[in-house]
Amino acid sequence: MEPLTSLDLVVADKQAIATDIVRLVLRHAAGQMLPGAEPGAHIALDMDGRVRRYSLLHTGPALDHYSIAVLRTAQSQGGSQFIHDQLAVGDPVRVLELAHEFALQPDAPYTLLIGGGIGITPLLSMAEHLQQAGQRFALHQIVHDATRQYPLAPGLPGQTHIGRSSLDLPGLLAAQVPGSQVYVCGPAGLVGAVRAAAAQLGWAPERIHSESFGAAADASDGPLRVTLVQSGQRIDVAPGQSLLDALLASGAWTGYECRRGVCGACLTEVVSGTPIHRDSIAPALRGHAMCTCVSWAEGPELALNL
Repeated sequence: MEPLTSLDLVVADKQAIATDIVRLVLRHAAGQMLPGAEPGAHIALDMDGRVRRYSLLHTGPALDHYSIAVLRTAQSQGGSQFIHDQLAVGDPVRVLELAHEFALQPDAPYTLLIGGGIGITPLLSMAEHLQQAGQRFALHQIVHDATRQYPLAPGLPGQTHIGRSSLDLPGLLAAQVPGSQVYVCGPAGLVGAVRAAAAQLGWAPERIHSESFGAAADASDGPLRVTLVQSGQRIDVAPGQSLLDALLASGAWTGYECRRGVCGACLTEVVSGTPIHRDSIAPALRGHAMCTCVSWAEGPELALNL
C-alpha cells in the first residue's frame, strides 16, 4: 500500500451499535476514493486537535470510506468522550497516518482470531479478508455482557463468549492444526493468557500475533524504579504492572485513552533510561517519548518528564 500523508475527511455516518460503542463512517467530502489498507491496519485521527488511533473495520486495495468503532472510556482524556458526545455527521476530521503494523501472515493453514472487548475491531477486517480469499479461520469475541457484543456482518462466522472464563483457551489452541497462526487483541491479561497457553503446548512464539490494551510482561523484564523529574517522586514498578497504572496509582497526572499503545494519549517524554517500545506508533511521531500503557525499559532506572 502507498504511504499516506494526511487526508481531510468528513463524518458521513455515526451510529450506536452496542453499549458504549459507536461506529463512524468517514468519507472524502468530494467523494474521492481513499488509499487502500491491509487487514489489521489503523489510522491516526485528528479531531479538532485530539489525535487518537483506531483500527479500520474494513480494508481493501481501494476504499470509498474508512470506518472505525470507538468505545467510550470511563476516564477518557477527551478522545472517546469527544467522539461520543460532540462529533457529529458532517464534521471534519483529518487522517494523519495509515499504519499496517498488525498484519496477517500469508498462506497460513488456519488462522485463529481472538478479540477481547473493543479488541475485536482489527480482527474484523482480517476475518473479512480471509473469508473473501477462501482461507480457513475462526473468529472468537469475548465480552463482559451481551449488550457489548460487536454485531458481525451478515454471513461472517464468529462465536461470542460472555466472560473470558467461558472460553477454554488451552483447549482451543490444542485443537488447532499444525502451523496455525493466532491473532489476539484486547486486554493485556487476555494476550498473556493466550501466550501462556501456547507456550504450554510448545508453540513457537512467532505463531502468536497481538495488540494489547495494556502491558504484557516479557520474561526478560526486570523491576524498574521510575523517577518523575518534575516532582522528584520515585516509583517502584514490578514486571507485569503497566507503567501507566503505576503512575496513576501514585497520584501522578498523565493522559491516557486506549491502553493498548495505538492512540498516543499517554506518550511521555523520556529524560533518561532506555525504553523498550511496545506500541504501534511510528517512530517519527513518538520522538523521545514512550507509551506508558504498554512499553517497558531496559532498567533498572527510568526518568520521565512528569
